[in-house]
Amino acid sequence: MRSPGPPGGEAGAPFIPRVERIGGSERILRGRCGSLPIPTVEDMSLTTSFTAFRGPRFPAPDVSRGLMLLFIALANTPFWVVTTRSSAPGDAVDTAWLWVRTLLVDHRAYPLFAMLFGFGLATMINRRIASGTQACLQSLPGVDAGREPTPQEVAWAREQATLDARRLVRRRGLWMILFGAAHAVLFSGDIIGTYGLVAVVFAGWLSRKHWKRATAVSAVVTALVITTMYTMGSFVAAQGLSAAAGGQPQATGATTPLSQAVASVTSWGGNTVLTVLLSMVLPSMFLGARLADTDLIAHPERHRRLLAAVGLIGLGVGAAGGVGYAIWSTGGHLAAWAAPLHEVTGLAGACGWLALLALYAGGPTSDGTARRELTGPRRMASAVGRRSMTAYLTQTLLLAAVFLIVPALTGIELHLGEARAAGMALVVWLVTVGLCVALDRGGHAGPFETLLRTAVARSERRRRLPAPPSPAAPVEHGVSPDVYELVR
Repeated sequence: MRSPGPPGGEAGAPFIPRVERIGGSERILRGRCGSLPIPTVEDMSLTTSFTAFRGPRFPAPDVSRGLMLLFIALANTPFWVVTTRSSAPGDAVDTAWLWVRTLLVDHRAYPLFAMLFGFGLATMINRRIASGTQACLQSLPGVDAGREPTPQEVAWAREQATLDARRLVRRRGLWMILFGAAHAVLFSGDIIGTYGLVAVVFAGWLSRKHWKRATAVSAVVTALVITTMYTMGSFVAAQGLSAAAGGQPQATGATTPLSQAVASVTSWGGNTVLTVLLSMVLPSMFLGARLADTDLIAHPERHRRLLAAVGLIGLGVGAAGGVGYAIWSTGGHLAAWAAPLHEVTGLAGACGWLALLALYAGGPTSDGTARRELTGPRRMASAVGRRSMTAYLTQTLLLAAVFLIVPALTGIELHLGEARAAGMALVVWLVTVGLCVALDRGGHAGPFETLLRTAVARSERRRRLPAPPSPAAPVEHGVSPDVYELVR
């Protein structure tokens, strides 16, 4: 998921300002960071942008993300089966698969995806703040000559880097919402927009690590989930509705491709907000972000026993919590408590999967400075994980081709049971694995990752940079702090 940095030197090189005297006044010229003569926050922190900064990658998140996309395909394929009315009567194999999917995949894949998203956001923020603080300090008068910055200057530099990180996350989140809207034209169950909305709303909390607030909000959301799910479960149980009846597509009145696309995007917009408020996505994201401040995922080799215990217990709790819902999914009666228990214990199941996948992926090299060379399935999963958006969107394109385009061209109607639909999802995932491995061997980033990075980088806007605190003693040949008030 790394793309080449912008022109002007290697990413991560130190920012050293040059001073030029023009007509009796001084101005700072940006050295390797560009050619504009006015220093701004973006000037000082360009080397730390996620579009350029090349920090060490850890195998566990990439491998977990790549394998997790198989779960996403398994969870999404039923949407296409139901929407296109391609379902077929079930048999014993379908029933067995429904049990497995309900206990281990459904409402376990998306919390896992959310945890990895939060982990990635927090990692990006941490690196941005660290290198951005250093870049701001190096821009201060006299620091390049050996002067030690004062505590006030260090606090000022960190504050500017934190604000810059917050702006980056929000800008990225806004573009993710736009990407999600485009994706929703084909697939109203898109999750990219949901994660983008979470990033936009909570960028400040993540950058300033307001974990107490995050815990309180997560508790409120969990309470809303339990209350809402229990109410819905009680209604369904009272009406005696079956899972098959609940899965029937609803008529939208759309008769043309354009009206169908509008209806799909409209449905996606409402579902995006409801998913943030009435699912475990938000608590999962905060938990993943909190994990970025530990080494549980970055260095799983240091915590084998703990991760093994979390993996087994988490999957056990998740499976036990899904039993009631699985009974309903396979034709039984729905208990009112089954739906909320299935939803909430999905987070435990996601934690279990993340722990076991991190153990499977392993840690970085012994010195921690580079990604350990992966082989076999780990390398393939890592290639997918580093191009997760490309793989996710490609899944939709392939499933749309199978369920919409091929039947329209050939006149052959698909009739798939649950097990065959899962086989179709596996084939789709394997195709995306082949695509990502081919891109990896060619040294190419995912095209949608590249598009997102380019959009985020080019939409960057400058802001006024407040003057840094004055040093305790004047520095000869220094630069006046007034220069920081200049904006383009």
